[in-house]
Amino acid sequence: MYLLKVMQKSQPNNITVLFFAIILVLAVPCRAQGPDAAFMAGSASLRSGDLRGAVDRFTQAIARNNADERLFIYRGRAYLRLKEYENALRDFNEANEIVPGIADIWLARAYALAGDGDQALSFLTSHLASNYRLPEDSIKKDPAFDNLQNSLGWSALWEKEWYNDQERAGGEVAYYIRKGIPDKAITVLDAEILKTPGEAGLLTMRGEVYYTTGNYAAAISDYSAAIELYKKGGTGYVPKEGLDKGQAEFAEGGLYALRGQAYLKATRYKDALNDLNRVVRENPAFFPAYLARAEANAGLKSYDASVRDVLTYLQYFNQDQHAIYLCGEYYYLAEDYINALKYFNRNLKEDPNSSLYYKSRGKAYLKAATYRYAISDLSMSLDLNPDDAETWMYFGLAKILSGDRENGCSDLEKARQLGSTEVVRVIVENCR
Repeated sequence: MYLLKVMQKSQPNNITVLFFAIILVLAVPCRAQGPDAAFMAGSASLRSGDLRGAVDRFTQAIARNNADERLFIYRGRAYLRLKEYENALRDFNEANEIVPGIADIWLARAYALAGDGDQALSFLTSHLASNYRLPEDSIKKDPAFDNLQNSLGWSALWEKEWYNDQERAGGEVAYYIRKGIPDKAITVLDAEILKTPGEAGLLTMRGEVYYTTGNYAAAISDYSAAIELYKKGGTGYVPKEGLDKGQAEFAEGGLYALRGQAYLKATRYKDALNDLNRVVRENPAFFPAYLARAEANAGLKSYDASVRDVLTYLQYFNQDQHAIYLCGEYYYLAEDYINALKYFNRNLKEDPNSSLYYKSRGKAYLKAATYRYAISDLSMSLDLNPDDAETWMYFGLAKILSGDRENGCSDLEKARQLGSTEVVRVIVENCR
């Protein structure tokens, strides 16, 4: 709550702040108490599309804490998707009672979907006049407002200029990102940053463009500068238009999540871990951070910690095949091959035609000295993907360890021909 009030008071004409950016980006801890289990479960249910389950769990959380506007907004979102508009409107109004204006955009959507265009336009007007306003393009393309777009009220609404130069630049940048022209986006941002060097939102946008182009050092530099400005009470909009799905998702986690992701790409695992620890501590229901933190810990060879994070994630998304696979991989790296096999078995039960899953389980069988099963799985993997050099290497090694040196060495040679450099050492040790 403190952060929201600070942002409402600071620099009202700067680039506006997305709801998630307000809650998740900022540099000062908020709601330091431990996560509410019902809030965590409700957030997971909302994310996975279990809307009725989300309503039930947020209701439990609200029974324990009715002073957290997020709970009403999240439950309202679930009601909205269930087309229970009266319930959604009630929740969004409750959120506004706690933080005035925070849910105006949701009230506008709910009224529009319920068929009350006048009320929708009224709350949309309030939203556009607030420090929470979303970018113009985002609002105009929102399907919730499709039925308003041919109305006189909609045309009148956009006759007023709601956005300043920096915000319009943000829209232009989003356009260039969507069109795959990052150099033009950088040119626009460089010019705007020269004019307003203290604008955290512009630095954040440039950081995201740099990230998109693979310039992770520059992205980290811009994210860090933006964080310092936020600490001083600056504002800024974190755009998601035009970003790939993974990056847009991390934008919802805020600047520390974005910088943590950039640190990961730059293989600066300790720095990534510091940022992602903060994200998880302050925003425990931001679930992508658990998988990202697991990757950072794996980079530091703290595989047990990686396993713990993926297991936490799987408590809420137990059918996520990628997370199940990661859990198996981290158990494998931790040399716990029995548990690794359990998770690769789950993968193969769901997808028995994956060369990757057969290879991974075959490697685990190999490490567990169960060579017959290793050979079977690695053979299946090669049937599905015959050009994978690493699989040929493990296939050959499994044969050698089972006593078939001649055929094993032939397979190792095949791996070498396919470009494996790692296999050269294995050939020297076993075949020469």
